[in-house]
Amino acid sequence: MKKPLILSIVGKSDSGKTTLILKLIPELKRRGYRTAVAKHCPAGFDLDIEGKDSWKFTRSGGEGILLTSDRNLALLRPKESSVSIKEQLQNYFSDFDIVLMEGYSNEPGIKKIEIIRKEIGRIDSNPDEVIAYVSDMPLETGKKVFNPDDISKIADFVVSELG
Repeated sequence: MKKPLILSIVGKSDSGKTTLILKLIPELKRRGYRTAVAKHCPAGFDLDIEGKDSWKFTRSGGEGILLTSDRNLALLRPKESSVSIKEQLQNYFSDFDIVLMEGYSNEPGIKKIEIIRKEIGRIDSNPDEVIAYVSDMPLETGKKVFNPDDISKIADFVVSELG
């Protein structure tokens, strides 16, 4: 089974993680790469709205719910704690070339691009997993540093990570 490149965009809140991903997706698509996104929601989320049929299925004991329409599908199932997020993404998105993750700064074994902004600062991340930085200020590092607006060069770097 083909495994996609999984790359996490990490940084403090309001550093520009979502903005960077929103700019990278169309650039990577233009280059012919299928790109999926996984977002870390530490406060949780709920697609299973009270009163809807999917909510009723879950409350009655359904452990996997698939919602489909003519254009989309959504799978609701419990997160398997014994399986890493990387393995889950490799399974769910095996037909994609790249999976961009937003957040997951503490998830081990995943390559990361860290965003550091002058006004916001940096997060406490594992420097061994950070493969590049995106910053609006000069950084002294032995790794690539990109300007936040240089989407083409960042996309070049992401593509180079595909091997």
